Amino acid sequence: MPLQIIPYNAIYHDLVYEICLKTGNAGAGAEHLHNDPMVLGHVYAGPYINLEPESAFLLEDEMGVCGYIIGALDTLSFFNKIKSDWLPELQKQYSDPTESSKPWNKDEKCIHLLFHPEIPQDFPEYPSHLHIDLLPRAQGKGLGKKMMDYFMNNLKLRGSKGLHLGLGIKNKRAFHFYKKYGMKELKRDRNSIIMGISFK
Repeated sequence: MPLQIIPYNAIYHDLVYEICLKTGNAGAGAEHLHNDPMVLGHVYAGPYINLEPESAFLLEDEMGVCGYIIGALDTLSFFNKIKSDWLPELQKQYSDPTESSKPWNKDEKCIHLLFHPEIPQDFPEYPSHLHIDLLPRAQGKGLGKKMMDYFMNNLKLRGSKGLHLGLGIKNKRAFHFYKKYGMKELKRDRNSIIMGISFK
């Protein structure tokens, strides 16, 4: 079966979480960093596939789903949906780690975000955003660019005027990929870089 990009369907829910964990360490596996295999997905994947599934697409090869691209058409309104429709149920399942229990492990850092989500920065010219994760077998084959093209075309058709994304400050490979793709740096701090692209 040739590689294909397919719309997200709820039957793939657990696979998306699995890919999130298997790529959650700067593109490498994060399984050894988390005792709770779901908590990373609750922060970085679950909100998208549950609250805005129309902005979620999967990459499928002959072995099955091997990557995803997820995001939001309007970042600020999506964040409000996360606060009202996503986090309250999860907050019933976890306990907010205390300051006195620091240094926190990776699970506790994610759980903290369920109670204190990072407020997104407002980039009016780049209102949409995305996350893309590919398993190792799908990396280095030009598939990331194909998924980006597909996703951005979908956003344009739905009226978006631009998109931004964040990456870790040490992720030089991703930085060069996005720069080559046509994105420009919007902002950086000691931990991360925000890049954006206009659809005008």
